[in-house]
Amino acid sequence: MASTIDSSTLTVRISEEIELNGKKLGSSNIHKIISINEVSERIVTALTSGTVILAFDGAAAAGTFVRDNVKYVRITNLDNSNFVRLALKTDGTDVHIKLPALDSFILSSGLAGAVNDSSAASFDSISDVKAWADTADVDLELFVASV
Repeated sequence: MASTIDSSTLTVRISEEIELNGKKLGSSNIHKIISINEVSERIVTALTSGTVILAFDGAAAAGTFVRDNVKYVRITNLDNSNFVRLALKTDGTDVHIKLPALDSFILSSGLAGAVNDSSAASFDSISDVKAWADTADVDLELFVASV
């Protein structure tokens, strides 16, 4: 089957703005990821008992992304008061991240190469991401871009 979807470039902008003592400070960075032809965007509820929110493997399946094809993941905590704990599950050491209310966590395959430590989790070793809400269930927004 020939696809009718033309790949495109995903543009990610991260900006900070603040004024202190009458001086405007901050910066803006742009990261472009080429050849994206698949995007998944959804809202999922993380339970206090834990919820697998993303899975990665060698083949696509229901709720599972092809690990080698995923180039960008953003997880945003939509709750206005409760944090969520994310666990990046790997074959070795799991990495746990506290994601405060209204904050985002970004994972990009372009950033994973900057880690040069065999004990560190790299993008290509993550099997799934699990989320535990703190005191009450939390809605998370997921954005996943793949080639």
